[in-house]
Amino acid sequence: MKYLKLFAVLVLLPLCLGLIGIWELQRSSDAGRQFAKVRADLNDIRPQLEALSRKRGSSALVVDVDGERVDVALGLSRLEEVEDAFDTLIPVNTVRIFLAKGVVVLGLTASLIGVSGLLWLGWAGLRASRSREQLLYNFTEVSRILPYLLVGHVVFMGAAAAAILAFESLVFWRAGQMFAGEIKLIAIAMMVIFGFLYSIWQMGKQLPVMLHMFESTPMPVLGQEISAEQAPQLWVFVRGLADRLGALPPEHIVLGMTEGFYVTSSNVDLLPSQTTLKGRTLHVPMMYLGLLDTQETSAVIGHELAHFAGDDTEYSLRFVPIYDGVGRSLGVIAETLLHSDVLQRTILWPAFMLGEYFLERFDHAVNHWSRVRELAADAAGAELAGNVAAASALVRISAIDPLLQQSVFTHVARATNSSTGHVPPRDLPTSVVQKLATHSLTLPEEEMATSLPHPSDTHPSNGERVTALQVALEEAVSRGTRPIIAAQSSAAMDHYFADPQALRARMTEDFLDHYVEQDATVVEELRAQADSVADEVRLHEGARLRGWITLICFTLLLLSGLGLLILPLLSPPALAQSKSMMQGAGGGLVVLMACLLPFSLRMLKRANKTALLLTPEHFVFANFKAPLPIQHVADFGLQMGQGLHLNLLLEDDAPMPELASRSFFSPDAKFDKKKRWVQLQLIQLCRDDKKLKGKELSELIGAYLSAGTARHLLQQRFEQA
Repeated sequence: MKYLKLFAVLVLLPLCLGLIGIWELQRSSDAGRQFAKVRADLNDIRPQLEALSRKRGSSALVVDVDGERVDVALGLSRLEEVEDAFDTLIPVNTVRIFLAKGVVVLGLTASLIGVSGLLWLGWAGLRASRSREQLLYNFTEVSRILPYLLVGHVVFMGAAAAAILAFESLVFWRAGQMFAGEIKLIAIAMMVIFGFLYSIWQMGKQLPVMLHMFESTPMPVLGQEISAEQAPQLWVFVRGLADRLGALPPEHIVLGMTEGFYVTSSNVDLLPSQTTLKGRTLHVPMMYLGLLDTQETSAVIGHELAHFAGDDTEYSLRFVPIYDGVGRSLGVIAETLLHSDVLQRTILWPAFMLGEYFLERFDHAVNHWSRVRELAADAAGAELAGNVAAASALVRISAIDPLLQQSVFTHVARATNSSTGHVPPRDLPTSVVQKLATHSLTLPEEEMATSLPHPSDTHPSNGERVTALQVALEEAVSRGTRPIIAAQSSAAMDHYFADPQALRARMTEDFLDHYVEQDATVVEELRAQADSVADEVRLHEGARLRGWITLICFTLLLLSGLGLLILPLLSPPALAQSKSMMQGAGGGLVVLMACLLPFSLRMLKRANKTALLLTPEHFVFANFKAPLPIQHVADFGLQMGQGLHLNLLLEDDAPMPELASRSFFSPDAKFDKKKRWVQLQLIQLCRDDKKLKGKELSELIGAYLSAGTARHLLQQRFEQA
């Protein structure tokens, strides 16, 4: 379905514009031929009228002009007026022909661009599976050229739509004196055109976004860059491994707290220092330097450095940053879509869809070559430390990581929800290592079917990687799940740094402060959202006027039906043949009106009854035994047309609402147990006797939902505190 929508937007829509242009061209060409014929006839008539006007007694001669008999002089005057009108109409029609041709060219060109782009993406995605060189070349070329094709598509589409509007506005132009209404129509059409052209001009603000949509964006990383002076042994160790592999050494080493080992050549936005690192960066999780032994650390870092060795170097240096950047830039566009107006969303949505399609076309090739390069990097790491050490490193990280994450973020939760007397740790790595030492390491079977977390590549499963290393799973698990000795791990971790205690303290402070600031920002936003609504809002149907109108009409029709039933009884015998027909019609009318009158009475009785009460915490329906907590609502929808349908989708774990007995004369809601929809069906919804339009009602319901959800999240947040 997604591909059909993309095809419709990129190909079918501009094709329809081109077809409209062909239709307009046919109309304007026909008009042009008709004008030429009439002009030729006028040219033939003029000499004859001029010859008649020069004859003696011409004032007594009359000619037929459009069925009216006039003298020769007046006929000649009328002819001149028509010729003057054609001096305007023919150039105007020439402009219309030009505009119609422009619509055809612009629409068909936009459609051709759409077809070419989709076919090119499909072709490039297939070729990318042949080799990493083809993947790199095709992905780079597509990411460089495709934004310009997309911008061209947008510009051609906008210009075609503007040309269509301009053409149709000129249709109102005619010969002779124009009426005020026709002039107003042209003025309105011109205003619409200028408004549309202004909107197209506004598109220019989004064109840079589309032109740069496939450019690499920096990778945010929480950590600290470590110099050779701060970590002399670590730098010597890493450079030694790079030399043994024949790999390019990293230009930066970033020490992190929770993320795993990885290398990247993307630009890195380092947090919280707000500095940008360019070039090759190795990320090292500090605690694993003590939790792994030297051989395991060699295997893991060797695996990462192998991406900068041999044939993998070009792929890692050029392709991976672009591919990662495309994903991050699409995230930026998605965020922009959420905060854009309708026009900007209309412009950017095809770009976002095409960007997703672009990545999907290369996903198969990327996944294939990622698996190949990861297994090759495992082999390179095993050459440095041995196959057993490489396999046990995979197992050990898989066994430790869930416990490490839980321990670290327990400290984060305490720091963000600090209570009186709480003292945050000054040395988080040591505290976590000591906590981990109290656990016995186990490895559930399903862990070998998962992949290690990595910010860019698609890794093979751990089980597949251990098998490729030709190590028995039992041996890898036995070595990888050995106990953690806190003192030994702390000493091994400290070995790499010049002043480990000061470094751990600084990293702990930066790490916890980052999450405290982040939490404070989230809490502030939630509070603002929660405070955005504070009062209760009563919504009612408010169809009293419609109820009175229908009641009067139905009553009159009912009386008419009764009249048709009674009249035959009073009529003379001569009308006996029509009695049955009148009584049948009267009876039918009485029955129909008797069925419809209760609905009029219902509109009157429930016009001012509260159909839905919005409170900061609940949605209250007239026939629900208990208010519906806002936190139980997952989503809502509005259907406008034959009346109004307000649908509320309940969360999967929300309890079923209990309904009281429904009343025909009350604005009651229904509940679909299978679909978990609460539905309120009315003619309309009013607030303080003022009818709410669809947008107003949607914004009102959305505001109460957002505020209620924010209030619930804040409650959970401080209950945890």
